[in-house]
Amino acid sequence: MHPVTQAYLAAGAEPDSPLRTAGHRLLLAPYFGNVYGKRQLARPMFVPANHLRHAADDLRALHELLQSVPDRLFGGDVAALCAALGMAPRAAALACAGVARGSTPLYSRPDLYYDGTSFRVLELNAGSELGGVDWTEVNHAYLRIPEFQRFAAEHRLGYVDIGQEIVTYLRALAAPVTGGADPVVAMIDISANMEHYHDNYLSFVGHMAARGIDVRVTHIKDLGSKDGKLTVDGSPIDVAMRYFTLEEICADPRAEEWLEPVLRADEAGRTAFFASLDHGIYANKGILALVGTLREQGGLSADEAAMVDRIVPWTRQVGPDLVEFARDNQQRLVLKPGYGASGSGVVAGWEVSADSWAASLQDALTKAYVVQERVPSMFEAVPTEDSVRDWLPVYGMFVFAHGYAGTFVRALPVDGGAVINDTTGASYTCVFSIPED
Repeated sequence: MHPVTQAYLAAGAEPDSPLRTAGHRLLLAPYFGNVYGKRQLARPMFVPANHLRHAADDLRALHELLQSVPDRLFGGDVAALCAALGMAPRAAALACAGVARGSTPLYSRPDLYYDGTSFRVLELNAGSELGGVDWTEVNHAYLRIPEFQRFAAEHRLGYVDIGQEIVTYLRALAAPVTGGADPVVAMIDISANMEHYHDNYLSFVGHMAARGIDVRVTHIKDLGSKDGKLTVDGSPIDVAMRYFTLEEICADPRAEEWLEPVLRADEAGRTAFFASLDHGIYANKGILALVGTLREQGGLSADEAAMVDRIVPWTRQVGPDLVEFARDNQQRLVLKPGYGASGSGVVAGWEVSADSWAASLQDALTKAYVVQERVPSMFEAVPTEDSVRDWLPVYGMFVFAHGYAGTFVRALPVDGGAVINDTTGASYTCVFSIPED
């Protein structure tokens, strides 16, 4: 436990201390509080700034390595890479077309565990359809508490404004379209997501408006076009920001019909499409297994190998040659589908019986699955009204083309299970950085 965390727990040790469960009494902006107000962890996390920066540097280097995988393993054939990852033909075709048009600069939010000294990646989550984009609201809310403000000043705590980093990214992306003016952004999605995440999207709209960016939410089918530029309700749009995954759009038979005017406007330089669909390749968990193959075969430079050893856990694609090993090492392995979200299909070996694990391995042989080593993580003590309980946090770290862009946390009690997200009832909090000595 870091001394700053110890100091915070000590400061909130008295039951009537405002710091003890400050997270449960945050004054949040209405648009944000409607979504997350009742799901706040009792306190924030504190992480040394250099640990955050080192992880972000490794993640940027990892992304550069991932983009070289087609050349290193498939003779430059991106379609062959997509096939090796088990991507459906339709999704692969759209992703390959994205590569051919030119990829959008890196926009990612990997999920990571932290052991107190360094981070390791669980999955990569690359693309514009990321959650946590409005999370700086929680940092701001903590700093509106006088007692926390004094604690933060005493320990020189800081944070990176995720929303402002997104604004920086959007301005740079839109500059060829706008000439440098603030862009008007369409947040485009499909029906199922728009219904489920309606309040989340309103929260993002409000968060961006406070930073000078006008965001309009619309179904992709309702986009208009005028003089080659996309429109929403007749208003010109500079950036079309997709909030659907490659797999989600491909699930609809009208995908190409809906995407065609968006891609045409992007190619004409009239409305930037963000993020290009090739991000779906690099969000696939199977690509971490291919990096592992490169590492085993000696296909990495010394610096690349050291970076992979630091940030990437042992990950391999599930095949007949791996079943016996995976069965014998059940307690330290987890099965994950190559693509998908919200932990769907994940099986942690230490949570199931031997028979169930064996059956899951056999099922994984018929699909695109990876097996990954269990990543160690530091538990975090979190106060309740009358005790302290250990929680397991997952860090969502934003890493963009221009660098580190902030972090937030999802967490469950240590006995809450291996999948930590909305669907499993996770609580949330923000991260404050501790300055380097």
